[in-house]
Amino acid sequence: MSPVSVNTSRSTRALESGEAKLWVVLVGVNHYADSQLSNLAYPALDCQGLGDALATATEAFPQKSIVLHHDHPQAPSNSSPDLASVRTSLQQIINQAKPQDTILVYFSGHGVVDQPTQQTFLCLANTRKEQLLQTGLPVQELLATLADSAAHQQLVWLDACHSGGMSMQLGSKDETPEILPNPTPQLMALLRQRAAQSKGFYALLSCDQNQQSWEFPELEHGVFTYYLIQGLLGEAADDDGVIEADALYKYVYYQTLRYIDKVNQQLRLINQQKRGRGETQLDAEYPQQTPKRIVEGVGELVLGLQPELPVHAYPRQALMVAGLADNPTALALGKVLRGAGAFELTYFPQSEQTWPEVRETIQACLQVADPTQPAPTTVTTALLYLRGKTELTETGEANLVLPEGVAISRSWLRQMLRRSPLAQQVVVLDCPGATDLPDWVEDLQTHYQGQCLLAAAAPADQPEQFAEILHETLTQANAQEGMPVASWIARLQTQLAGSEMQLHTWLSGVQGVIEVLPGGMGGSQYYSRF
Repeated sequence: MSPVSVNTSRSTRALESGEAKLWVVLVGVNHYADSQLSNLAYPALDCQGLGDALATATEAFPQKSIVLHHDHPQAPSNSSPDLASVRTSLQQIINQAKPQDTILVYFSGHGVVDQPTQQTFLCLANTRKEQLLQTGLPVQELLATLADSAAHQQLVWLDACHSGGMSMQLGSKDETPEILPNPTPQLMALLRQRAAQSKGFYALLSCDQNQQSWEFPELEHGVFTYYLIQGLLGEAADDDGVIEADALYKYVYYQTLRYIDKVNQQLRLINQQKRGRGETQLDAEYPQQTPKRIVEGVGELVLGLQPELPVHAYPRQALMVAGLADNPTALALGKVLRGAGAFELTYFPQSEQTWPEVRETIQACLQVADPTQPAPTTVTTALLYLRGKTELTETGEANLVLPEGVAISRSWLRQMLRRSPLAQQVVVLDCPGATDLPDWVEDLQTHYQGQCLLAAAAPADQPEQFAEILHETLTQANAQEGMPVASWIARLQTQLAGSEMQLHTWLSGVQGVIEVLPGGMGGSQYYSRF
């Protein structure tokens, strides 16, 4: 059931004035001493990132304590996520918390069920699967400890059903790896029992029954915790800048489902390409992950305030090279990319630029630097829109012809794309009248980056047609929802169906979801869905 809302900011005032204190214990375990418990990639970073986000969100709260236990290589020596250390931190909070205070406990790692006793345990760094009663943290013990606290408001966030490196490739030898039994049903039962006993108890689980919690390298976090972090950094704040527990849950719920859906859209398109090449080893889609909340009638439960400086989560750069005259649609397209697309946009040419400088500008967009210099880290996604005519020279060199006798060879562009250190590239070739675009798309492909190639040749008598369709499909999208390139390709294919114009595409998703419109939540505009 949904929490009961209260029209008051009493909780906010108590935290801002220091009358109430926020107590936080965050635990993340990557590495397990027991080989029967598979190591994980991101719980330590989850713990560290969540700690930083909470520190930012609670900057205005004078009374707070944030304790981290994780095994990141750079973690302090006293932050070990072993059983004794975690128990000590929990007990210290229980002993000190007052009725007006709020307690938050977060765990990221393995959760297991002891089959003989059917007890559910959180696995710490020194937990032994064959000795759970002695070395694991029973969830019942955690909840009983919280019940002993005087604090009226208590939150428990559990990301304890990790996939543990499960392969997601159909036909691979690891298709059905041995994984730990899912503890979610037992966790939900225990948390519901605790919620029924306390009106101030609020629990979040990273997934529903019979689901797994997925980790994504491009996010450097589990997807559930990644959106907890983004929500605390301001994305889940209401119009007054308050980050409240239920609003945070709704944000995380929506964004987790949305991200996995975008990943699967991209996988479907990649598998379509593989089938077209006759490949049989396809990528499996990710099963859904649905975050769950367990609560019985809690009022306003404030976790922080929106930071004054919003976090820009999409370092993106775009370059539009308009090599044909009279191209107003390209200008309109650029406005969409700069606005809803959140790209730092550059048009070429601008004043005091000449066409021979275009190669240097393309290199700058792709961040292709002097190999003796360190690679840039601020930009992760580049979009390159190239409009011109293609030609094949007498020596067999394929060129994109631009004004003032300047030509960009396909081999040079391929080299720049492959030298680019950026994780993601989007390249759009708008070449009216061209007949060799399939060769361009095939030649420009990279397999070790996230890359999207789009190419089409508008009819010679309607040279603006492709640019117009690019612009139309982007403006029709919901800017708040965003649009991954897989959806853009699908829209373009639908728009071009039955026309003389053929769309040539390539998509490589090795670096995560590529988005042409990243979307943005911010505030409570999506909460009416719940």
